[in-house]
Amino acid sequence: MLSESWRELGIVAAWSVLVVILFELAGWSALVMPVLPVTLIGIAVSLYLGFKSTSSYHRWWEARQHWGTVITSSRAWATQVESLLYDRTRQVSPEIRKELIYRQLGFVYALAYQLRRTSRLKPGSHKSIFARRRPVDAAEALLAVPEIFGRFLSPQEYAAARAVNNPAGWLILRQGKRLRELAQAGMLDDIQQSAMVDRLAVLLSAQGGCERIKNTPFPRQIAHFGTVFTWIFVLLLPLAFLDVFEHEAIQHDFTTIATHRFMYTLVPFTLLISWVFFMMEKISDSSEDPFEGGVHDVPVSAICRTIEIDLRQALGETDVPAPLAPVDDVLY
Repeated sequence: MLSESWRELGIVAAWSVLVVILFELAGWSALVMPVLPVTLIGIAVSLYLGFKSTSSYHRWWEARQHWGTVITSSRAWATQVESLLYDRTRQVSPEIRKELIYRQLGFVYALAYQLRRTSRLKPGSHKSIFARRRPVDAAEALLAVPEIFGRFLSPQEYAAARAVNNPAGWLILRQGKRLRELAQAGMLDDIQQSAMVDRLAVLLSAQGGCERIKNTPFPRQIAHFGTVFTWIFVLLLPLAFLDVFEHEAIQHDFTTIATHRFMYTLVPFTLLISWVFFMMEKISDSSEDPFEGGVHDVPVSAICRTIEIDLRQALGETDVPAPLAPVDDVLY
């Protein structure tokens, strides 16, 4: 955290030292600012940053809830395929079951692809805690290539999905059409078909929620002025400390040299308070966009792999991939 805030702390330290020098050595007593106004500004800034952090977290948590819905609905879909789908002989070919479950996997990965194929963040290859950048410069690891969902579809379906703007939505539509064909073939009754269509509607709703977060950036006026207000407070802080520390020196009856030395102790206190405010601002920034491939984003890749493992094992497959491991202690 210190490595990502040293620039701000360096500016604050230089400004604090300059304020002390101008006040103590140059005699600029006009620099002294009353503590009360700066305290009120600090309270206002902290409330503003609290609101910003809460709003950012709500975006992240909503995104995670939508992907939780995708997980549970995908598992429920596999259960419905296995338990509701059968013909008069109580048999359904394994190819039909595999087709429906693999198309669901295609939807899951297509949704991840649509959320990550573009990013507002600057790509970067090194590990970062708060910086707004994509830390893993690998499109395949972030599911940002269309082939990631094409492997679960037939060549014809994959080509048709690539031809539309919304491959995930198109695959759900294709699932609905396939259910109608199976119902017409006598493999589903009206109640069973309705239950499975309702499951598709839940998946579409989760997709819509993810797209709303992806396509609606965090209001820039809120993010921008949070930074501005933080800097205003931080730059006023050493001016308010001048009066406090000088009063403390007078109370202890310090000598002139001791007073000069004592005044420089306001610098570390200014740095500590400034660092807390800077961290509050950076934490909220890091949670604004949960689908950009950052270190604090929803781990979409790991969630997709979990769904793939569960659904392929539901088909009885044993050659399934392993769960994704963290990269530099980060699960993507």
